[in-house]
Amino acid sequence: MSGALLATRAFLVLVGPYTGDFVATFAVSWPSLPTPLIGRSHCGRCGAPIALASQVPLLSWLLKRGRRPCCGGRIPIAYPIGEAAGLASGVAAAAATPPLVQAWIFAVGLTLTYIALVDLRRFSIPAWGLVALGLEAGLAVAATPTTEGRLARLATGAALALALETLRRFARRGARAGLGGGDVMLAGLLGILVSWRLAAPTVGLAALAPLGVQLVNRKMGPVALGFWLSIVAGLFLLAVESRLLIE
Repeated sequence: MSGALLATRAFLVLVGPYTGDFVATFAVSWPSLPTPLIGRSHCGRCGAPIALASQVPLLSWLLKRGRRPCCGGRIPIAYPIGEAAGLASGVAAAAATPPLVQAWIFAVGLTLTYIALVDLRRFSIPAWGLVALGLEAGLAVAATPTTEGRLARLATGAALALALETLRRFARRGARAGLGGGDVMLAGLLGILVSWRLAAPTVGLAALAPLGVQLVNRKMGPVALGFWLSIVAGLFLLAVESRLLIE
């Protein structure tokens, strides 16, 4: 292993949690932009500047037990989730070899993190997240070496989108629908990204995971399906692309 490759892999692993924290900041502020966009971080609750020692991803959250050091308020769960997802994206990208593939894996992981966190907090799929994911899906199709492979990706995406659109129309009862058009578009793009072999497990786990959580907590409520779809598909995709999982 060359020194340059080793340095690149170390950089991706180290920068992943910090990038995930940055993505979480945008997700927490959605649909507005975080303020200030650049510069020193400030507490979103009381406005106090956050010391550098309190900005270590995951570790700071654990040491502070999820509390803000300045005012004692709770840190939104989106931050540790985003930091963990950023770390996973960095590890998966570092396990790949070609630099372009590394960049693509890292970008997809962060895009799915952003979509997941916005849906978790707002029950809405951000349009710019779908645009970014669409570009990444287009790159995946273009990079597929065979025509059959490209058609398989597109057919899988169409099948997932059709399945969720059918479910959305069936579940609608005049009141607020449980599924939205954003969920349908997200499922279609995820179908393009993951293989047809992983499409059914992705949807199945995304549907069963929140049910299991609700049963454990003994509390039923609305489900952010986009969050679970993004998380499950992201884990499968990162594992496959980094060769941690063989299809």
